[in-house]
Amino acid sequence: MRKTIDIADGQLSVVTSPNCFVFKAAPTTAPSATTATNKSVIVHYVDDQGNTLKPDKTLTGSLGDDYKTEPLSISGYKLVKTTGDESGKFTSSDQSVTYAYRKAAADVVVKDSVVYAIKKIGLYGSPTFSKQALKQAYAKKSRMNRPMFKVIGTATSKNGVKRYKVKDLNGKGTTGYITANSNFIAPLYYAKNQTDVTVISPSGLNAYTKSSLTGKKTHYKQGQVLKVKKIVSHNLTTRFALANGKYISANKKLVIPGKRSMPKRVQAKTAVNRYSTVNLTKKNKHFAKKTTFTVKGWAYSNTKNFRKGDTLRYKVAGGYITANANLVKKLK
Repeated sequence: MRKTIDIADGQLSVVTSPNCFVFKAAPTTAPSATTATNKSVIVHYVDDQGNTLKPDKTLTGSLGDDYKTEPLSISGYKLVKTTGDESGKFTSSDQSVTYAYRKAAADVVVKDSVVYAIKKIGLYGSPTFSKQALKQAYAKKSRMNRPMFKVIGTATSKNGVKRYKVKDLNGKGTTGYITANSNFIAPLYYAKNQTDVTVISPSGLNAYTKSSLTGKKTHYKQGQVLKVKKIVSHNLTTRFALANGKYISANKKLVIPGKRSMPKRVQAKTAVNRYSTVNLTKKNKHFAKKTTFTVKGWAYSNTKNFRKGDTLRYKVAGGYITANANLVKKLK
């Protein structure tokens, strides 16, 4: 006996007696496996109020690969805070790095102006810094000994970081690239007026009747405090016009704002030597413990050696002695 049975579509077919039912499995969709995918790293450049200063950068890479971000040098702004990991690995989660900047003071660096290093820096043969491109390293130095550079142009690294193309003014005249980051370099000349300045140059400072630093001159010794009336520009430099009508250079290596003083007398805590040079070479006399010295001035070692740091010395009658607080003490 043959009979046709109407059943739900796709479930049963025609059957012949004796009854035999053929079942067809309904199609199913296998659940898809969840796979981890890498997420990008977004880099933000904002001011201290959260306003965007530069377009965001998006870094991408394979899951587990390393990434590294860098702050940009933004004209007129100084980096004040970094939020997020500047280096790490790409993960399955979104990551971000935010560089926050604050509007900088009116220090402006232009072509042919002079800057000096306030921290350890390097001079490179390429705007993209690397060990292979390093021409010379410059150690962090005291203000009066800081290395100087003439800015002859600008460039950017392959990651878009601003650099200064410069000429070394410290004897060799080598050209190359240094950082433009204001945390590491600064203009050599003051841009703002000061009320008082102290002469810090070991050889003192001359004052002139004209802003071109010409005319009859007056000499001021290291340590003298000068009253300032105003600041004036001269070409790409500045001068301080003193209250007495004379002009001095506003070079930061020669004068420092405010009243600064060194001890007038020091006493040896232990036996000390006196030397003919600021590097404490060529010993010329030995002094017993508790010897008292009149301080005539101060200077720092390694004046011309920019690969090394420097150390404070006291100038006394006949030469130089250490200023190490473990060896000499200041007297009132």
